Amino acid sequence: MADDPAVRPGVESEVVAQSPEMRFTLYTLAPGAQIPWHFHSEVVDWYVCREGVFTVESQLPETSVMLAVGEIHEMPVRRVHRVVNTGDGTCRFALVQGLGKYDFNSVDE
Repeated sequence: MADDPAVRPGVESEVVAQSPEMRFTLYTLAPGAQIPWHFHSEVVDWYVCREGVFTVESQLPETSVMLAVGEIHEMPVRRVHRVVNTGDGTCRFALVQGLGKYDFNSVDE
């Protein structure tokens, strides 16, 4: 999706459904690709791994959670985080965001 601020080289996205309060997106990341450090003002992220493996990292507190197929992870609102394909192949995941208005606030590394 061209207007998705999370999309960078090696990152593809497809918004499947959205409303003013929720957003459901499918992401595909090439090996080594990442969605850079950012946070959301209102929405919680729920990641569901569909293929491969990827890591969700956060700051304050510093955490790193690797997800494999079928695993789920929740990222609280306002927590700075990024998503990295740490596997050898493509990874695919579903991302549900809500409840609130979606935004993407970039953070310098």
